[in-house]
Amino acid sequence: MNRFLSKNLIALLTVLLLSVFFCTFVHASEITFSGGFTRVSLRDGDRRVELSDSAKAATDNVSIEADRILLYGKDYRFVECTGNISAEEKEHSLTIKSSNIFFDREEETLLSDGWIEIEDTGHEAQLSGSWFEYSMKTSVILLQMKATISKVTEKGLLSCSADSIEYNSDEQTLSLKGNANVSWGSDNYRASYITVNIDTEDVSLHGMISGEVNG
Repeated sequence: MNRFLSKNLIALLTVLLLSVFFCTFVHASEITFSGGFTRVSLRDGDRRVELSDSAKAATDNVSIEADRILLYGKDYRFVECTGNISAEEKEHSLTIKSSNIFFDREEETLLSDGWIEIEDTGHEAQLSGSWFEYSMKTSVILLQMKATISKVTEKGLLSCSADSIEYNSDEQTLSLKGNANVSWGSDNYRASYITVNIDTEDVSLHGMISGEVNG
């Protein structure tokens, strides 16, 4: 009986140790940074690293260069960037230029309330807008205020504009809301709400609709 309990106890402890190790590995997130000028605060509860003069920060999937970068929060979860930002998101081949970006490393989101320009090099698409939110977990980009996207396709140039554009780079779908306008090859569509599947070339129009279709 004791031998049986000992074996069970050892097995249980082994599982627990492996679980702890696995969780530590999964949640581990390394960030590297550099700058010509660096200010570090190690005060308990408010650890911060402020970088300027060719400031750079990078994780496994995101690299950012900016005039100023501030890292703070537990394990430097938050990365706040301002001034002449050039960023790259490697998994979905995105390059991003903006005046400000907020990066939440735990939620894997990028945010900006300034003018932003994005190039999806993997799908040869260019996007822009005055407000931006991007989830790396879902590969969904949300643009608002003077939002635009353009992409060369087999059907011709796809050019879209709207008050709000949601772009799923993995699924190659678009949702345009508010003053939606789609020009694709020789066709033009206008509506309150338009959805586009780029791969299947399906366009759905909702609300007040108008357009010109050729061929």
